Amino acid sequence: MKNTTVIQSNGKVIINGIEIESPKKSSSNNVAVINGKVYVDGYEFKNGEWKKTIMALWHKYF
Repeated sequence: MKNTTVIQSNGKVIINGIEIESPKKSSSNNVAVINGKVYVDGYEFKNGEWKKTIMALWHKYF
């Protein structure tokens, strides 16, 4: 089991103390952390970058 901390504020996302740019600017604040994977507004943080994936869209709408 992985412990992951995610904070979203002012267009930035902080994952485990590392500040990165948010995948996009939006009014929605949909954040999910499942099994150590981070999903924000339909994007998944994977290999150091944001990628739009089916799983990320699934967690955004369901």
